[in-house]
Amino acid sequence: MAEHGDHPHGFPHVHEGQQNLKELNKNYFNEHSHRYNDDRDGQELARRLGTAMINAYPFEEDSTLVLDYACGTGLISKTLAAHAKCIVGMDISQSMVDQFNLSVSNQGIPPEEMRAVCCDLTVAPDQLDGMKFDVVVCALSYHHFPSIEDVTTALASYLKPGGSLLVADLIKPSSAGSAQALFPAQAHNIVAHKGGFEEADIKTVFESAGLINFSFVTACETKKRGHPVQLFLASGTKEVAEGA
Repeated sequence: MAEHGDHPHGFPHVHEGQQNLKELNKNYFNEHSHRYNDDRDGQELARRLGTAMINAYPFEEDSTLVLDYACGTGLISKTLAAHAKCIVGMDISQSMVDQFNLSVSNQGIPPEEMRAVCCDLTVAPDQLDGMKFDVVVCALSYHHFPSIEDVTTALASYLKPGGSLLVADLIKPSSAGSAQALFPAQAHNIVAHKGGFEEADIKTVFESAGLINFSFVTACETKKRGHPVQLFLASGTKEVAEGA
């Protein structure tokens, strides 16, 4: 069991239950990574969410550096690629990362423009040799994270001053029954937040991570297991220090 207390650099130790959930997620996505690039519904949803992100931030194809956290096989990154100078994907599943990099290689894209690495940013700070990003994106993954507080704090630490964090996920349905029905019973062991999120949930963790100019909008609507659901896009900005 992990000891309680704070990590010396501000990243908390992970409790045993949280670590178990991470391992379950890693194992699940290692096993199912080969399915994602063939999922047309998933590709279309990624395109719609990526378009919402492009509309939410002034991407510049010759200068914008992007971190795509919990990138999976790169569906969001593919939508953003034409609008950024460099995209670094990151995922705790090595199989997802391998699929991401294989797809990039097959398209003839050099790794200095687009690549993925297997990493968990919440374990320790500065795992990318000091690299900072103009935009950090995370799509449809917050509901898997045991602690969205820890993840948000970690992601914010990789932003340049003035950079933006963009997070997309499920809006919590008004009906508790509808919320529980969003995921099949066999998936409950890899989903930490089965009912999605309310705006206040996300605003709290963004502000706790020091982000300002919070925004929370409906990005698109879709269906999950036959139930209509709404997906949000939340954004926040890392404050620029006075005199910087």
